[in-house]
Amino acid sequence: MIDIHTHIIPDLDDGPPDMETSVGMGRIAAVEGITAIISTSHSKECSEVGFAGMRSRLNDVWVAWVEAGLDIRLELGVEIFLTPDTPADLKSGALWTLAGSDYVLVELPYQPWPAYAERALFDLQLAGYIPILAHPERYTAIQADPNLMYALAERGILSQVTAGALLSEHNSPIRRCAETLVRHNMVQFLSSDAHGITARKRMPVLQSAMKAVEALVGPEIAAAMVSSNPSHILSKKYLAPEAEPVTSRKWSIGRLFGK
Repeated sequence: MIDIHTHIIPDLDDGPPDMETSVGMGRIAAVEGITAIISTSHSKECSEVGFAGMRSRLNDVWVAWVEAGLDIRLELGVEIFLTPDTPADLKSGALWTLAGSDYVLVELPYQPWPAYAERALFDLQLAGYIPILAHPERYTAIQADPNLMYALAERGILSQVTAGALLSEHNSPIRRCAETLVRHNMVQFLSSDAHGITARKRMPVLQSAMKAVEALVGPEIAAAMVSSNPSHILSKKYLAPEAEPVTSRKWSIGRLFGK
């Protein structure tokens, strides 16, 4: 399994406070069967440290994990808070992609939906990048209308759901939205968004969430979300979304009965 959204570098953002905790995260990931991880610290801290500094910090993590007996591939990425300046920041090297690919992991404010969002995503695509929208289930605009994510997917924008959203670790609107997005093939990646070694901080665990996805759409799609789809990033191959729209009637009935 490959986890494309994690915070494993210590003493940086709101991830692990120290290397001991980071090593603990690696041990949990190994037990889960995770063989590769993309480190995606927040863009504010990444831009302050710079690419070379972040590469060095990730190498420190890799050394500590190897010394602890862990054999997990680590790649550098960043979770980018999307702004109209993001394409320019990527071009200048102030920010960077996932594992040296054309894929970029972006997040937005949970509410309200920014007026610049669609244009900024389009500009990323024009510049040759492939946007992956992090945790779309958390955005209130997508909770209210999942077809907002469908419209983005129709334009080639991918998305990543967080494992905890499918395991009742978030409130009901988030869980219902996550399940709806999964059922309609609007999500291509299942990731932990791990920040630590406790449930509150989110651990690098995917197995239980995979079972939840299997119950919704079957084992083949569940496996693709943690294996073959993320491998497209590491191998720098193109991945196209194949989303399905949610009919208004189905969505209103689903919300009524909490499905």
